Amino acid sequence: MKKRILLLSLFTIFICFTSSLTLVSCSKQNEYSQFDSFGEENRWQKSDTKTFEFDIANESQSYDMTFRFSHVFDYQFASVPINFSIENPKGEKENFSIDLAIKGIDGKELAECAGDVCDLNYKIKEKAKLIKGKYKVTVSHSFNGPYLPNVIGIGLKVESVK
Repeated sequence: MKKRILLLSLFTIFICFTSSLTLVSCSKQNEYSQFDSFGEENRWQKSDTKTFEFDIANESQSYDMTFRFSHVFDYQFASVPINFSIENPKGEKENFSIDLAIKGIDGKELAECAGDVCDLNYKIKEKAKLIKGKYKVTVSHSFNGPYLPNVIGIGLKVESVK
């Protein structure tokens, strides 16, 4: 029994070590990541606007800003309307909306799914130059109804890229 525990521990350490090596050699570096879940009901209420705040320390780098949308497998809609507002440190706002595609033309999920949970990543900014300071990203939806059903949660990830 002790040998099994030791082997399992060594295997876990090996996996963690090789995973960390992959992160170091990767061309992206995580600056900010937050994910907010909507609880057991999996409902994104129309009134529930999410705000994500992060700091940029190095304005000489470029950044990818990725919206994370987690939903229940076999989502009933092919796309959902999402609204963004990005406020930079100077107080300037950029407002835009997207029709987030959930399924392809063939009707298959575009997200990576594991069991009943599907995670979809959508780059809202790619290789963007961001000035130094605090950013505020606000996310809402404009679905016709009091809530958007079967949404597990949403998030934002900001990574520096080379």
